[in-house]
Amino acid sequence: MNSHLRIVLLLLAVLAGSSPLFAQAGQSGLAFLKLGVTGRGVAMADAMAASVDGASSTYYNPAGLLGGDTVRSAEILFTHREWIQDTRVEFLAGSVSLSGENALGFAVTSTTVGDIEIRTRPGEAEGTFTARDFAGTISYARGLGDDLRLGASIKYLYEKILIDEASGIGVDLGAQYRTPIENLSVGAVIANLGGMSALRTESSRLPTLLRVGPAYSYQFGEGEYRALMAADLLHLFPEGKTYTNVGGEIDFDRVVAVRAGYQFGSEGRGLTAGFGVQYGIVGLQYAYAKLAEDLGNAHSFSVVLTF
Repeated sequence: MNSHLRIVLLLLAVLAGSSPLFAQAGQSGLAFLKLGVTGRGVAMADAMAASVDGASSTYYNPAGLLGGDTVRSAEILFTHREWIQDTRVEFLAGSVSLSGENALGFAVTSTTVGDIEIRTRPGEAEGTFTARDFAGTISYARGLGDDLRLGASIKYLYEKILIDEASGIGVDLGAQYRTPIENLSVGAVIANLGGMSALRTESSRLPTLLRVGPAYSYQFGEGEYRALMAADLLHLFPEGKTYTNVGGEIDFDRVVAVRAGYQFGSEGRGLTAGFGVQYGIVGLQYAYAKLAEDLGNAHSFSVVLTF
């Protein structure tokens, strides 16, 4: 095994075993940090540890900032997502290649839940308010040789509910490794290490998670078509829950892509599907996620500019 990869895997294991954040019981807050944000990612059930690249890496795995098999110097991505209970997520991210071995990324994520009724006594509501969550992210990735990429992100986090507000810092550490098996890569990321200040009397726990899995791609039809299969093991430490995300896409001459996925082990999520269209530097992505019957469905729309 590559010596660099051994070091990365050892670091991830030490962090997972020693951080007190991983020992917390109960539910976590700031749910938008674990639900996925891009049209491509959501359509593939967020199986992104090894398959993510470009600007969306600021959310899924910062090691992917260096890009996959697509040559790009910069990318800008914007996502609008309609979620349950009138939840709206806006995600703006960008990435830029500094050289063949270094890349930077940024992202801002805003989540709002509007028209929440204010009640201090039985009877008519006294008004409404909007709950807000926000994350501002800076990411960096570096390549070590031709096969190993490492990345890190630091996030400023903010939440407000009525008149109460809190802030905090989160950190993501990720890696992607191109294995000796042709077209097979593996990725791993520990996300949302950190903490929040108190929201009135108690602080929210960050949804610290481990995302690890492979991605395999192959081309056919004289290289005009590409198929990708990816799978992630997703473990949420505060909740002590583990999910398996499986997704895939078929790319037709890098112009049209169809995608689908499934999250196993979740009571709320399951089948996902979507598509992407690329015209010149402009790309459009759409994702549909089927939720439990009492939660409705989720729709995600992304616009991508690739330079």
